[in-house]
Amino acid sequence: MKNIFRLKYNLLFAFTLFSLTVFWSCKKEEPDSDETGTKEEGLSAEDSINIGISEWIYDVMDEVYYWTSEMPDYSIFTSKTDPESFYYDELVYSNEDKWSYITDDFTSLEAELSGVPVSMGYSPAFGLISENQVIIVVEFVYPNSPAADAGIERGDIIVSIDGQYMDTTNYYDLYSQTSYTVGLGYLEGNTIGDSGETISITATTIAADPLVYDTIFEVSGKKIGYFVYTEFVSGDDDEYLATIDNVFSNFTTAGVTDLIVDLRYNGGGEITASTYLASSIAPSSVANGSNVFVTYEYNDLYQSYFEEYHYDDNLETKFLNKVNDFEISSVSFLTTSGTASASELLITGLDPYMDVTIVGEPTYGKYTGMWVIYDTDHEPREHDWCIMPVVMKYANSQGYTDFHDGLTPDYEVTDYLLTAKAFGDLDDDLLATAVEQITGVSLRSAKVDKRDNTIQFNQVYNKKEDYKKNLFMTRSGLN
Repeated sequence: MKNIFRLKYNLLFAFTLFSLTVFWSCKKEEPDSDETGTKEEGLSAEDSINIGISEWIYDVMDEVYYWTSEMPDYSIFTSKTDPESFYYDELVYSNEDKWSYITDDFTSLEAELSGVPVSMGYSPAFGLISENQVIIVVEFVYPNSPAADAGIERGDIIVSIDGQYMDTTNYYDLYSQTSYTVGLGYLEGNTIGDSGETISITATTIAADPLVYDTIFEVSGKKIGYFVYTEFVSGDDDEYLATIDNVFSNFTTAGVTDLIVDLRYNGGGEITASTYLASSIAPSSVANGSNVFVTYEYNDLYQSYFEEYHYDDNLETKFLNKVNDFEISSVSFLTTSGTASASELLITGLDPYMDVTIVGEPTYGKYTGMWVIYDTDHEPREHDWCIMPVVMKYANSQGYTDFHDGLTPDYEVTDYLLTAKAFGDLDDDLLATAVEQITGVSLRSAKVDKRDNTIQFNQVYNKKEDYKKNLFMTRSGLN
């Protein structure tokens, strides 16, 4: 069902707003229903509420979903008492959509997206190293977080939590606690051993500034700026964008001539933050407020509406008019399969305007964006469900999109976490390769494929990555 009048009424008042979250109030008329959901014979109160939630989910998806033409007719459903399975099994277009997301914990999601999550402060890579043994390798640690204060470092191997070894049935529940003791391990040849060392950590609200590391290298007369950027989030009052300005100011003062941006563990985030970083990197002749960074395509209903009423900000994003003293003509990006969404948008958006080099592994392949939508039928909220459906597909200024298999590196190098080096260590294979390509100077006498001497680390499902590998439309909203 498509209530065009409601859509236009809301858009006229809302699509000039700069908000992260889309608020959605479903006002369709339903017989035999009350404010807690549809009442049906023999249903429990919880099931009645869940049916109401599922009806709300359908109503939203039927209007905003990019693949709305693939949506089933609502009349075929007789029982929708599990909103999550209803969303994934019945509504999401599985032939192409591997990104739309649902959660029953909007409160925690909102904190994560704002950059102030309740967290230990380390990023876990879960790996299966035998038939049923799971370990965690730490990808990075946020400065001044509980993990950092406890001494956890990038590359640390966690083999147990609260004295329990992790397997495919318990690893995520153990990890998701807010206070626990980790048991550390070590790599020796083809074996992961238990060192017996333990560290206790308790989650707190942290400032998750995504620019977790920066430095400058001087190699063969080149000054190379390098920083690690883990998520596209602006922060309260754009505080994390100010960090970008500070780093680029330092690069300018130091006379940096080349740039390496480490996006290995950056699964995405806000378009506004991606645009800001792109405008900081791009030459001033590009970042002048007139050049197109990316364009957007919606379902037929929204596309025609935006075009008819000239909502140009919803159809394209331009580079900001940003005065940059930092001037470069080329940039190198470090990538893995965890590099997704807003990271890929940054790379592809800059590509028509600069010499862009990719070093590492093929990226994830995410060329769509979504809105964060929760129900506002009742205040206070009666449930904490929230959906993030794909609402658009993006392309760069040359129309490049649909990179299903990710972006292909110019120099393919494996990021092997079990032998991870500290950020800035020039023995890091990806970083060293990028510096070598910039300078023409070999940094290592011989390259060794570390996988020949160590066990395989096959990453397993991380629920949090489901929503982090996403691109959030932050310049649009529905109220």
